[in-house]
Amino acid sequence: MESTNNIFFILILTFFIIYSIRYFGIFGFLDVLFLNREKIWKLKNFFSKHFHYFNQLSEKDKERFIYRAYKLSKLINIIGRQDFVITPEVRLFVVAAQVQLTLGFKQYELNKFHTILVYPDVYKNKITGNMHYGEVNPKGVIVLSWKRLVNGFEIPDDKINLGLHEMAHALMHTIISSNDHEYGLDPYLRDIVRLSQLEMDKIKNDDHHFFRKYAGTNIYEFFSVAVEYFFEVPGEFKKELPELYQFMVSLLKQNPV
Repeated sequence: MESTNNIFFILILTFFIIYSIRYFGIFGFLDVLFLNREKIWKLKNFFSKHFHYFNQLSEKDKERFIYRAYKLSKLINIIGRQDFVITPEVRLFVVAAQVQLTLGFKQYELNKFHTILVYPDVYKNKITGNMHYGEVNPKGVIVLSWKRLVNGFEIPDDKINLGLHEMAHALMHTIISSNDHEYGLDPYLRDIVRLSQLEMDKIKNDDHHFFRKYAGTNIYEFFSVAVEYFFEVPGEFKKELPELYQFMVSLLKQNPV
């Protein structure tokens, strides 16, 4: 019996190593595996300096945030546009919103979205000709304006955060179009969509609704705006829209109040 258990453990360990090497490459795998105390300390200082959300976490959750951010920075294909240079610090900044959004999950990777394009500032969409700060292509590409991304985290309570907004789109697409996501999210997203239909009508007819007007565009924008408000002004959100807030808590498995 003990021999069988040992064989099973070895098989699981072998699978984990092969899976990790497949995604990170051998050097990337070793880099993540041997994330030493000095590197963790430097990463902790980096996130403490730039992310209000990170500073509100427990020490245990800070370690989880650091490990996940470092791993995703190696895993996701992050490409600069218009001569924008992708440094290690930029990589960490770009993936931080995904880590924040999914910190309550066990399965925090949005595997469908494998590439992130980063422009220095506002850019023109080649298909529509419109100027954008960010967008999500359901085929697996997220696009971000670096300037707007940084601004979103510099002011932690203005209810505008490009990184969270676009990652919320990516999460919603992932839940709707695949089963490759955290277990049990679908019912809560359906509840949020149901409530969004009611609230969008109010937004369109009320200049004083809690959410900004853009949330009334469609259910996708409503959800992304809700995510911004959820993390940036959770106390106000809970007071103004308590039922929706509770569904967001259940979906994201976090309660920032």
